[in-house]
Parts: sequence; C-alpha cells; structure tokens
Amino acid sequence: MPGSGKDTLSQAIKERGFKVIVMSEVLKERYAKEALPGERLMDFAFRMRRERGRGFVAELTLEKLDPKDKVVVINGVRNWEEVEVFRRVGETVIITIHSSPKTRYERLIKRGRAEDKKYEDLAKRDFEELQMGIGNVIAMADYVLTNEGDVEGFIRRGIELVEKVSRDP
Repeated sequence: MPGSGKDTLSQAIKERGFKVIVMSEVLKERYAKEALPGERLMDFAFRMRRERGRGFVAELTLEKLDPKDKVVVINGVRNWEEVEVFRRVGETVIITIHSSPKTRYERLIKRGRAEDKKYEDLAKRDFEELQMGIGNVIAMADYVLTNEGDVEGFIRRGIELVEKVSRDP
C-alpha cells in the first residue's frame, strides 16, 4: 500500500546486492508508450489489466529477469494473478509490508507530493489498490513485516527476512 515502506526496503535490499525489480517502474515504461491523453497511471494500469489480463504487468516484469538470477525481489505485486505468473517461472515467496493508514498518511505528507495532501486521497488510492486485488495478495502472504516504528529497525528486519528466505530451500 502507498507509504508502507516497500520502496525504502527495496532500496536497502538492492544495496545488499540483491536484484530488485519495481513493477510500477515496469508499468511506467509501458505507460510512456501507450497511455491515452490525460490518462492517470492508475487508470492505465486498470485498462491494461482489463484488456490484456490481470497478470499483464507481471508478464512485462518477467522480461526484466535474467536466467542467471538466483534470487530476485519484485516490489509491487497487485493481484493474485500476478503471483501465479511468477510461480510459473520459479519459487515465489510473498512478503507483505503492513503499516496503518495513519502511519502511511503521515509518511506521505512528509514526501510532499501533491496527490498526498488529504487523508481522503490516500483512502481513495487504498480502495483503488484493493479493487485491483492487492487484498488477496496481502491475505495470502507467506510473511508479514510490520512497519510502524523506526526505519532502521524495519530495514534490519526486512533484510534479515529476505536473507533467510533466499537461503532456505
């Protein structure tokens, strides 16, 4: 969910030497080529999944994989069909990051982006994410990492979890 800390953790994991692919970046590449005039990224994402299948963004993400990669962290799965796409090519472990709406809103306000000014805007984004199917992914996650406290502790716990999962068979 927006403001949960997934990008913060992804960056720290990348700095530890893991390959990280951010699905929203993959989607933005396609958005730059195919968006309709004035179309929001979220609307584009809904349209692509409606027209090309709910696993479409995961299919695009697969194009970024290298067969030599043993462990890849993928940030931003939005629905169960995307999980199924990844499971077709290898072992898939889902780690969800949870932060309360209040905490996430406070973080988003600190970012200072225009779309994050009102709590109602965050609630609207949350419901759009839920409509996309992210609730199913969260509910079926293999691990839940809570991010309500200090960033250093969150990053430490996240890296420990990714390292554990990547070496366990």
